[in-house]
Amino acid sequence: MNERKYWNEEMETMSLDKLNKIEGERLVEEVLYIYNTSPFYRDKFNKAGITAQDIKSKEDIVKIPFTTKDELRETQLKHGGLGGHQCSPKEKIVRIQGTSGTTGEPLYVGLTQRDADNWKELFARHAWTGGLRPGDSFINPANFTLFVGGLSETISAEAMGICVIPAPLATTGLEKLMKLIKDLRPTILFATPSSTVFLADYVRKELKMEPRDLGFKKGFMAGEALSEEDRKRIEDEWGIIARNYYGLADVAADLASECGEGEGLHFCGNGIVMAELVDPVTLEPIKMEDGAEGEIVYTTIDREATPVLRYRSRDMVRVYTTPCACGRTSFRFCVFGRSDDMLKVKGVNVFPSAIKDVICSFIPLTTGEFRIVLKEPGPAISTNLELKIEVEKNIPIEKYEEIAHKLKQTIKEKLVFTPVITLVPANSLPRSEYKIDYFEKHYQK
Repeated sequence: MNERKYWNEEMETMSLDKLNKIEGERLVEEVLYIYNTSPFYRDKFNKAGITAQDIKSKEDIVKIPFTTKDELRETQLKHGGLGGHQCSPKEKIVRIQGTSGTTGEPLYVGLTQRDADNWKELFARHAWTGGLRPGDSFINPANFTLFVGGLSETISAEAMGICVIPAPLATTGLEKLMKLIKDLRPTILFATPSSTVFLADYVRKELKMEPRDLGFKKGFMAGEALSEEDRKRIEDEWGIIARNYYGLADVAADLASECGEGEGLHFCGNGIVMAELVDPVTLEPIKMEDGAEGEIVYTTIDREATPVLRYRSRDMVRVYTTPCACGRTSFRFCVFGRSDDMLKVKGVNVFPSAIKDVICSFIPLTTGEFRIVLKEPGPAISTNLELKIEVEKNIPIEKYEEIAHKLKQTIKEKLVFTPVITLVPANSLPRSEYKIDYFEKHYQK
């Protein structure tokens, strides 16, 4: 079984013509189901002056109004429970998960047994793409709360034949977590890119050993984009092959993964989730062609409990459509920012991920850690943007001015804005066991 190339060869290597036909048929069926069972979506359709019968093909998806997370939160508060976009009867729902709530109230996500099985299928497709196989093992440090990284990933990994060791970091603690790693020797480092840096520092300081000596073989990273600078550092420190994967609790816990052959993450949702590209400002469609950039928008086409239509992810992506050596026919993409994180500095669009790439290119002069200091609410910034950037501990203070000048010039050349740079010593900025918030807000809300 481990030698086969794909988890689901039929869906992963399907011709685009055949896939378009399947997606069109399932979209029409899903829209009719949602229109008949969801008061939230029926009201949206009525306000847009359309009915389910107006959606006759995949091309008609542009007639459907967009869905936002704020709208789903509002209907959740108004109707209670899962909200007005719940379509299946309550007795059919077998699990409720949710978003992290980092940008507001958590959004609850319901799953019927069919939905849960589809999530297992999506996990298996993306994990197989990323090089995970039955017989692998990982410690899951995520909290077993509504967060999909805990319970959902554990259930799906077990179904694929991967051994999961549940050890929520919040209750286990770093000391016990490291003991589990040393005792049980899991093969997969399952973490966010930020947390691997945090853990590597801990291993050196507290265990007096190098991270690569813990014996991990593979790294499966999510929660943040994995820059090439981070990938090289993680692979060198941990002695692993690092792959990035991607999911969205609101849509599906697992949607894409790197294969190691071509550029970007393979979209793994064929037949279950549809994806579109739109301009984040005008919301006009952008053709899915090689090199295209825009906000990725998702529609579930095989979902019973809480389906979504044209759901705005806010993730800004670059698309790759050239053939991949792995043989998968789905488009690939990389996430380069979020439309709701984008700043407009004196008219120039700036993403934290782009700033990070420049700063990481200065390693080992910098640690790669930084913060964006906001003295006014975004996205429009009228003054020069201030950046706090960490320098490595072995850099003498008399070198700071030279490094700051080089950073300033490089950012100006590559990102077309001139920052105000403050250099700070190593370990001055807080580390995170999960994701890092790159913004310091120095203004009254």
